[in-house]
Amino acid sequence: MFYKGNMFKQLSSNQTKIKVFLNNDWVWVTIAFHHKNLKNRGIAGWKENNPTLVKTGKKYFIHFSYEKKITLNKTKLKEQVIVSVDLGITYSAVCCAMRSAGTVIGRKFINQPVEKDRMYTKINKLKKAQRHSGYVNAPNYWRRINGLKKHIVHHTSSEIIKFAVDHQADIIVFEYLGKMKHPEGMYGAKKLRHKVHHWSKLGIQSKAEEMAHYKGIRIRRVSAKYTSALAFDGSGEVKRNHKKDLAAYQNDKVYHADLSASYNIGARYFIREFLKSFSEKKRLLLEAKVPSLVTRTRLTLASLISLHQALRTNGA
Repeated sequence: MFYKGNMFKQLSSNQTKIKVFLNNDWVWVTIAFHHKNLKNRGIAGWKENNPTLVKTGKKYFIHFSYEKKITLNKTKLKEQVIVSVDLGITYSAVCCAMRSAGTVIGRKFINQPVEKDRMYTKINKLKKAQRHSGYVNAPNYWRRINGLKKHIVHHTSSEIIKFAVDHQADIIVFEYLGKMKHPEGMYGAKKLRHKVHHWSKLGIQSKAEEMAHYKGIRIRRVSAKYTSALAFDGSGEVKRNHKKDLAAYQNDKVYHADLSASYNIGARYFIREFLKSFSEKKRLLLEAKVPSLVTRTRLTLASLISLHQALRTNGA
C-alpha cells in the first residue's frame, strides 16, 4: 500500500512516483502507465484509493482501486425483468430473460469448449505423472490450469452481465450451490466428481455479483433442488441422455435440460416473491387452487403460470 504524499505522488494522468526499497535505501521511482485503461473501465468521477504494488510471476504491477456509492434498482415486482442462470458442467451457463408473468423474452448459451478441453488435457497429464511418480508439485501445470479456470470464470460472468444489460434486467437469479453432494454409486461417478471438483460455480457467482452491482443490478438465489429434474411445463420428472444436455419429458417432448432448468429458476424466484406479499389466508387459498405451490422444491414455470391464472380468477 502506497500512502499519498508519503510514498506516492501523482505527476500526470499517465505518470507517477512511488517510494520503494531499492539497493538498501528508500528511493523515489518514476513509473508510467496507460491512462486509457481508466477510461475503458468507465470510472470517471469515482474516488481513487491509494495504489498497491502487486507481484504477478516475475513482474510487478501497480493497482489502483476506485470506489463509488451505487444505488441498486427498486423496480416493482410486477414490472421486473429477471435473468435466471443455470450454471452447469456441459454448458458454463444457460440464461433466460423472463417477465413476472412467466413470459420468456430471451435465451443465451455460454460455453468455452476450447478452454475446457485444454484444461482437462492439462489435468489428465498431471494425473498421469502423479500415478507414475507419486505427488508432483508441477507449478507450471497448475499455473496454466488456474489461468484457464480464471478465464472461464471471467468470460462467463461477463457474458451473463452483457445479456442482463441487453434485456434491461433488474435482477439476476442464481441457484444455491454452496454445499453439494458429490455423486456416488452410479456409472461414471468418478469422472463426474473429477469435473465437479474443477467446476468454478461459486467463482462465477461471486464475479457476476460484483459486476452486477457495478451496473445497479440485484442478485437473488433460489433452491437448486429438482430444477433440472422437473420439466418446465409441469409434466413431471425428465430422463436425460448420456451427455446430460437433452431431457425427455413424460409427454414425449425433448428439450434442452439446462434451458428448462433456467425457466424453473426464474419461476421459483417470482413465486417466492409473490407469495411473500400475500396474507396467510390468501396464500392458503392460492395453494388450494394450485397444489404445486405447497412444495417449493417442486415449483416449475407451469406453477408460475397457474398462479397468475388463479390470481386473475380471484381478481387480484
